[in-house]
Amino acid sequence: MGHGSQERTGRLNGRGRCSHGQQAGGWTRTTLIERLTPYDDQATAFDTVFDDLIARGWLTEDTDGTFTLTEDGEAGRLRARERNLRIHEQAHEGIDPEDFVTTVNVLRRMVANMGGNGNLPD
Repeated sequence: MGHGSQERTGRLNGRGRCSHGQQAGGWTRTTLIERLTPYDDQATAFDTVFDDLIARGWLTEDTDGTFTLTEDGEAGRLRARERNLRIHEQAHEGIDPEDFVTTVNVLRRMVANMGGNGNLPD
């Protein structure tokens, strides 16, 4: 399907992935906002983002409020995933995984020592 396709590819499940034909575990505006808020440090207007994704044809919203990722939305998700993987690989080049884990844990401890929340979101 081309740009602007509204064909459904499946509901969004609890892991943020498309689950073709699966009824259980669908995301609504409320559940997505609750899930995304711990990662948001820019006061994002999530309803505006969701409306934009619907307008682009990447997402539909069923009468029960459940979002469904369209074919175009799934293609966009896959492009973003590939881009993120490339950036992750570039950033981690030459860094031993154990060193990376140690560094993250040290930084989390430093944040906690300064009174911040050093825990990572679920």
